[in-house]
Amino acid sequence: MNAQEREDLIQREMARLRDADEAALCALNEDSIRRRIAWFEENRDRLSRLSDDPVRAAYALLLARFGITSDEAPIIFGDETRIVFHSQNFCPTLEACNRLGLDTRYVCKRLNEDATNRLIQLIDPRLRFSRNYEYLRPYSPFCEEMIWLADAKPGDAREVE
Repeated sequence: MNAQEREDLIQREMARLRDADEAALCALNEDSIRRRIAWFEENRDRLSRLSDDPVRAAYALLLARFGITSDEAPIIFGDETRIVFHSQNFCPTLEACNRLGLDTRYVCKRLNEDATNRLIQLIDPRLRFSRNYEYLRPYSPFCEEMIWLADAKPGDAREVE
């Protein structure tokens, strides 16, 4: 993605977030859910070969959906029930929040955590996604994110260091 394409995405995100209240963020979240599910349906054949492991398949799904590499979101912990990864990729929401003076902890929680959960649950309804909001950009050099099976304890990276 070139600089102009990135700037266009940031400007579009700024337009969506400018003056957005709780109701607007809920509506944006619902729109995101619809778009992610539509993308999944359009790519179902390609996505069916991700992995037999639902946690790893969900991680691969997120990489594919957001067009990022594992180098941009490296797994820092993983076992059979969960993974923890540190996202450092370009994020138009982060950039828009920075420019608008919005708190990413508030915006990301309301805008796209539910949409991401709903997307990965298309692979397996037991899957869950969350962020560690103590480690979220721009307050940290990365966004600590987790995928786990619902019957497993989510934890965070500091528990395994």
